[in-house]
Amino acid sequence: MARLVGKEWLYLAMALVGGIFGGVLGSRLWIASPAVAAESAPKTIAAQEIVLVDAAGKRHAALSLNGDAQPVFQMFDHGGKTRIEIGFGKDGDIGLALSDDRGKTRIALGISNEGVPALKLFDGANQPRALLGVDSQGESALDFYESGGKLLRELP
Repeated sequence: MARLVGKEWLYLAMALVGGIFGGVLGSRLWIASPAVAAESAPKTIAAQEIVLVDAAGKRHAALSLNGDAQPVFQMFDHGGKTRIEIGFGKDGDIGLALSDDRGKTRIALGISNEGVPALKLFDGANQPRALLGVDSQGESALDFYESGGKLLRELP
């Protein structure tokens, strides 16, 4: 191997220092820009479940399909219990359920597949205690139940 002498050694050292200096300077002056999302959002997202989680991965809401392949939206409290649920039931019923901090449904608002609206109030044992509704003939009713579920009184 030939020995580097005089000017050759100087040229090699200058090339090496110049390369290092150029690389450092180039990375400082021309910083790569981060990837930017596409200008337009996708028109369709297909999924069987969409879950909203916090930074720790804890679920706070979910949009999914129930056992009858109908959509259901749920919101969870800090303890992970379902507190709000909106969705479809069997035979096309639709409803909203509000639950207490123990996960027991306390209020249910719905419309049956026959178009009959109803509001039900439940006690802490998840027993219906009151019902307000309008039947398919347009007649309104207000029902009261005892703790065991037996009808106490119906108005009118």
